[in-house]
Amino acid sequence: MAGKPRILCLDDESHVLDALRRQLRSEYNVLTTTHPQEALDLLAADRDGSVAVILSDLRMPRMTGVKVLERAREISPDTTRVLLTGDADLDGALAAINQGNVFRFMLKPCPPRHLRATMAAAVAQHRLIRAERDLLEATFKGSIDALRDALEMAQPVLVSRVARLQRLVERLCQKLGVADALQIVMAAQMGEIGAIALPSSATSVLAGGTPSSDAEAELLASLPHRADSVLARIPRLESVREIVRHQLPTDRNPMSPLRPDAPEGARLLQAVREYDSLIWREMSPDQAIATLSSRKIHDPDLLRALAEIDGLRLPNEAVREVGVDELVTGDELANDVYGADGMLLVARGQVITDGLLVKLRSCAATTGLQGHILVIQVVGS
Repeated sequence: MAGKPRILCLDDESHVLDALRRQLRSEYNVLTTTHPQEALDLLAADRDGSVAVILSDLRMPRMTGVKVLERAREISPDTTRVLLTGDADLDGALAAINQGNVFRFMLKPCPPRHLRATMAAAVAQHRLIRAERDLLEATFKGSIDALRDALEMAQPVLVSRVARLQRLVERLCQKLGVADALQIVMAAQMGEIGAIALPSSATSVLAGGTPSSDAEAELLASLPHRADSVLARIPRLESVREIVRHQLPTDRNPMSPLRPDAPEGARLLQAVREYDSLIWREMSPDQAIATLSSRKIHDPDLLRALAEIDGLRLPNEAVREVGVDELVTGDELANDVYGADGMLLVARGQVITDGLLVKLRSCAATTGLQGHILVIQVVGS
């Protein structure tokens, strides 16, 4: 059966499943069950999303077909959902389609030609959804990489900040079980792009200091709008832009809450950005959490999760000194790296990429490097 699209059929009558299997097995790998929960468990176990279609009867004693397909949508959103129903349930089937949970429905008894045509269309829909998702992921990755490379060349301090924010957001989303974590992580990665043209003094402020003038403060306040203007040129980033647009500067005293219409992802990222700024000012994690709590503008559950993450360093991490020739892609810097002329090349907290590795080795071979290179090492690895 290898190579055939997989179809999952659910009906409480085994003879119906036998008929479906006979009519479809020449073209599809047909899975059948009479138990709704077993069908959902099969989808949950299908981690690579290879089940192209789930076909469910509407009327079943344990769970309605509409409910099964709603749950299936949550578990495996790429799987196309088809409903099998009788004439008496036509209104319910139409309602399921109108709610956006069902691709198509078929009436019993279903002629073999109609069944095969519907399954072919459902499989084609599954392929289209997956192809579009893969294209979007490639577009997102390419866009992020391009913007990160531009930021890396113009503002190495900010690349370090982006790396810190990304790690904190990923850990926090995992801790809280956030469903749309990818959108928040992307906002953390791309939200600093508006600072690409900042002068060095303002960049230092963004990394955790305080503005030295009203003009500098106003410039920092405009960064979310600047970032949104850049992201607007990348298609289908609306949810990421919405998170970025709601971000506030982290240097204000007192800090203001986000607007009531801000999405939850924006609130999570704002808390992480404020936390990172406090840590960057050499506050301990406990002090930073206490400071955020005293502001009374963040969700206590979110702050508790941040506290459990326990800062930027994991308990089993240590620092070691390496030579430039010992650096490898993926190493995380524990200190700033300067050229012999005093120019900042790479900021602490940044993860070494292929481009940075070439840059550092080139500088070491020509003008030379200043001081030592320290990297984070996981103890026992």
